[in-house]
Amino acid sequence: MNADYTLPLLFTALIIFALLFYSLHWRLQQKKRLHIQLNIRQLALLRILIAEFQRHRGLSNGVLCGDTSMSQDLAITRKKLDQHILTAQEFNGAHRNAWSGVIDHWSRLREGRNSDRANNLVQHHLIIRNSIFLMEDVASEIDLTQGLPELGYLPCIWREVIQAAEWAGQARALGTGIAAAGQSSVEQRVRMHFLYQKIELLAGKAFATLKHHATEYPQMNEFNLQHGEQVVANFLGCIKQELLGSEAPVIAAKTYFQQATQAIDELLALVDTALGQLNQ
Repeated sequence: MNADYTLPLLFTALIIFALLFYSLHWRLQQKKRLHIQLNIRQLALLRILIAEFQRHRGLSNGVLCGDTSMSQDLAITRKKLDQHILTAQEFNGAHRNAWSGVIDHWSRLREGRNSDRANNLVQHHLIIRNSIFLMEDVASEIDLTQGLPELGYLPCIWREVIQAAEWAGQARALGTGIAAAGQSSVEQRVRMHFLYQKIELLAGKAFATLKHHATEYPQMNEFNLQHGEQVVANFLGCIKQELLGSEAPVIAAKTYFQQATQAIDELLALVDTALGQLNQ
């Protein structure tokens, strides 16, 4: 073949190859971005569901222990959960079976037919635990940090922060029941002491990790760590003083519930901030 034709043909082939390579690379990057966006949406919904399941657990236990003033809040929470579960039904992907398990469990739990206090707590613990496992799976399926070191704190969010929030949620549920009944058994106080230690350990580890990360990355100021740490410490003080220090606590169930909620909200606010930074 004449050299006059060979070079232009070779050049054209190289251009076509480069365009095909770029097109393939762009499609793969686009697919990865959509995957990350889908997982962030799932994490955001799971954060809401976990918080509402926890709230439903605390209110239902308060009602079962005799504080009927919480019945209206319980009905409102149940309605919110129904709406969020409808959104969860839209997800179709690698975690579909896990989502179906959570959805089916809620369909049974929402009926409120369970009058046994212990089993009511166990069923709530189970659906929340499975939701946390699902959150961990979704968060680890693909590298959400995309190699950015400033997002290196994310594993702490999906582990220590969420777990601390759940132990605080269990302490809210158990403590609300104790406050509603105006008395506690030795077994309940032993359990509450265990929950106290879990919150103290995991929240302490989470705040230490995030504060260490904040020394290198200014965007961590968005987390308002000092305030959150103080609110959690206040809740731990409430547990120690009001529930662990007396067999017959005098704190009102709603008052205790609200103080516990403030601590849980601060921990879950860390999750919200992380999700916000991911969306950016």
